[in-house]
Parts: sequence; structure tokens; C-alpha cells
Amino acid sequence: MGQIEVFSPAKINLFLSVLGRMENGFHELVSLVGQVDFGDTLRIEVEEASAASVELRCSDESLPTDRSNLAYAAAEGFLLRSGLNWRVRIELEKRIPHGAGLGGGSSNASAVLRGLSELAEDAGALGLSRGERLELAAELGSDCPLFLEKRPVVMRGRGELLSAVDRSLAGVEIVLFKPSFSINTGWAYGSLIKRGDCYDESAWAEERLAAWRDGGMSTGELLHNSFEKAAFSKYVAFDALFGKLREKKVASLMSGSGSCCFSLVRSDSEANEVEGLVGECWGERAFVQRARVLG
Repeated sequence: MGQIEVFSPAKINLFLSVLGRMENGFHELVSLVGQVDFGDTLRIEVEEASAASVELRCSDESLPTDRSNLAYAAAEGFLLRSGLNWRVRIELEKRIPHGAGLGGGSSNASAVLRGLSELAEDAGALGLSRGERLELAAELGSDCPLFLEKRPVVMRGRGELLSAVDRSLAGVEIVLFKPSFSINTGWAYGSLIKRGDCYDESAWAEERLAAWRDGGMSTGELLHNSFEKAAFSKYVAFDALFGKLREKKVASLMSGSGSCCFSLVRSDSEANEVEGLVGECWGERAFVQRARVLG
């Protein structure tokens, strides 16, 4: 009946300030997030059926293909809420490493919602409104709503409150790099609770964002991640590499709860230098990818 190919971008947190725990148990945060031109590809095919169903195939055999995969859960949620009796087949070509802090699973979920919405519109069917997509995305995961936007956003609350960014980040060049190990998100948040010295003051976070937005601070100066203190204290591999990057005056940061990091680069020679340092410190098993910020 219809098919579509959807790009599912990775994201980076250029500023991630965790403020503390809310009464509902979630952590409150303020974060400037940009999507990049590196990511996964989803091919979605739908056809009319007597009952709604979802089938997911993934190029990465280590990932689940049932409802524990957010792409599957997003399709199932879309069908349930829209009432469409469609057989949905999804082929997910993975490039974004998992356990990286790049939002791969959340991006896949939102890509499914965008793709199914477009297919419903093409078929003249009643899918989900923008508000309903945002609500479903928030239920699927804190990072999912941001991927329904096509430009950088500031996330607040637990990630469901989004606001537009006036200052353009389009075309900013980065080098992504991830060590051979991942960081468990649960461990990362648990470490913040246990340590107690990683939380930021809301006023401080908002003042820094305002200074950056108004042009009083460069993007490199803005870079901050509340998770770095805990992660760097456990994994010495970070300090070894970041020490060399600081010597070269290359603005660098861990993204999300890790373990992927990125450097802002201004030239091919600087990108080559970063890649060389990553190889020197982390070896051949490290993931390295050049990219640009979208929107």
C-alpha cells in the first residue's frame, strides 16, 4: 500500500545540566541538543490487514526486534492510538552505536512516528495529530520528542519540554568518538545520586544558555555535561584523551550519559588531529565519525 525511507539522526548534547531529582523520581535537566547528519536509516512498508501488526528487522543482530526496541514500540503505539489496521514492516539499518549517549533508540522511535504519519497522510487516513505524536513520543522516552523537531532545541523538565533555539548551529563541524565500552544510563544517573556533587543550579544553567544565545559566549565555551565528573572518575581512558585535546585547545565534551564524545573542529587538519589522538589513546576499536550539526 505504501512505503517510505526515513533518516534517523544521532544527537549531541552541547550543554547538559542536571539540576536534581524531581518528586516523580525523574531528574530535571536543561540541555541544548543538536541533531547531526550521521544516523540510521529506516525503511517502512505498510499494507491493509484484518488486524494491526508490526514486524521489525535490524542490521545489528545484537539488538532486540520485539517491543523492547523503541522503533517497534513506536509503531505499535501509533497503530493502537490511530486505530489503523495496518501490517507494518520496518527494516532498520543501524549506524549509531548503542550505549553511546547519541539517542539512537529514541531517534529510531521518532523516525517511525514521522514515517507512519506521512504514510497515513498519503493514504488519506487519519493518523495522529502533532500533539498526539509528541505525547506518544514522551511516553516512549525522554529523548524521543526532540527528534520530532528538525532543528536544535533546548530540553527542560525530564526532556519533554522543548523550546526553539534562535542562534543557528547549522553546519557546525564535529568529530564523534566512542571508546570500545558503553556506559549504562542507569549507572550514570545512579552515580549522580550517590555522589551528590554533580548537580547544577538552575540559575547558573539558564544564565549560561542566555549568554550563549545572546552571542556573549561561544559554543565551545558553553560546552558542559553534568555526567562527565562521574564518568571520568571511573573510566581513566577519558582523562587520558581529553587531556591531550585540552592541550591542543580543541573544545570537546561527552554527549548525554556517554560514552560517545565529540570535538568541535574548524578544519580538516584539526579533524585529522582529533582522529589521530583518538586512535593513539583508545586504539583501533574506537568508533570515530565526522558529522555536521543540522538545522
